[in-house]
Amino acid sequence: MSTPGAGGDGDGDGKGGGSGIGSERGNGLLGLRNRQGPAAQAVSVKRMEPSAQAQLGALGLTGFIVVTVIATGIDAGVFPEGLGHSVLPLVGFFIGGLAQLLAGLFQAQRGDTWHATVFGGFGLFWMAKACLLQWVLPATDPALRGDVSGLFTLPWVFVVFVLWVGSFRIHLVLLSTFTCVLVVFVGMTVSGFTGSQTWLRITGWSGLLAALGATYLLAGQIMASTWGRQVLPMGRFLAPEEHPEA
Repeated sequence: MSTPGAGGDGDGDGKGGGSGIGSERGNGLLGLRNRQGPAAQAVSVKRMEPSAQAQLGALGLTGFIVVTVIATGIDAGVFPEGLGHSVLPLVGFFIGGLAQLLAGLFQAQRGDTWHATVFGGFGLFWMAKACLLQWVLPATDPALRGDVSGLFTLPWVFVVFVLWVGSFRIHLVLLSTFTCVLVVFVGMTVSGFTGSQTWLRITGWSGLLAALGATYLLAGQIMASTWGRQVLPMGRFLAPEEHPEA
């Protein structure tokens, strides 16, 4: 999941000794090309510079939103359960899986460990779950399908808990969204092992709330990249200014 922020300035400190206008322009251009924040992106787009680098966090959020709305909407009873067998494997593998995996690899290249783990991990999760839904569960004894689903999600509860703790160092919107994500994984595990319809509904509605929070994050990042500044408040209560942009 990715969130808007401001990128750091590039090098451009003029150590070569030049102090004239040409040197300042050269350093300014170099600094602009090295920046990765949304404000610098917007300036680069306005100047039509081919070196402007887009952020794939928005793509990862898009994949998260689409697959979460469909999957947890079914769990919440908003959509018919039968749709999951026909729609979810395809959407899960390509949109929830591949899109988030690509975003995770990009965040890893930028040195953003938290978002790289979130997008990369969730991308692999959905790729594996799509295969599980398409081939494994249909061939499994119906009496064991719940245990298989519960066992599949159980280790992710611990991973998501660690990521949830890490979200305290970013901002309030992401923390709130990831709190819902943690409830989703707990609910999937419990409902898988026990077959509880109550926990299935808790999973569904928590997932829809997480998708709503991710939509706010997506809007914030898109608006920051096009407006050249942060527009939507995110509640940065603990994040240091030098924290990698989400």
